[in-house]
Amino acid sequence: MKTVTISARGQVAIPKEIRGALHIKEGDKLILELKDGKILLEPAVAINIPRSQAWFWSEEIQEEIKESEKDFRSGNSRGYKNIDKLIDDLNDD
Repeated sequence: MKTVTISARGQVAIPKEIRGALHIKEGDKLILELKDGKILLEPAVAINIPRSQAWFWSEEIQEEIKESEKDFRSGNSRGYKNIDKLIDDLNDD
């Protein structure tokens, strides 16, 4: 656990070993969140996108989502009233 000091301008320096472990460098963006009385900082890949959620915004995933939406709109989807049937179908795929 590290202790940091807040400057007169409200700035905090993140220790070098923490920046290194998170691959944070000068100019990177961080998302700041107040949660349960604590300050959370998370590296961002773009404004307001936490690095931990970046996979969702990749071109590949976004393309899969678009294809799924097209299938659903065209009626190419299934509904299940029985969980066992859903599991069987998932196992078959």
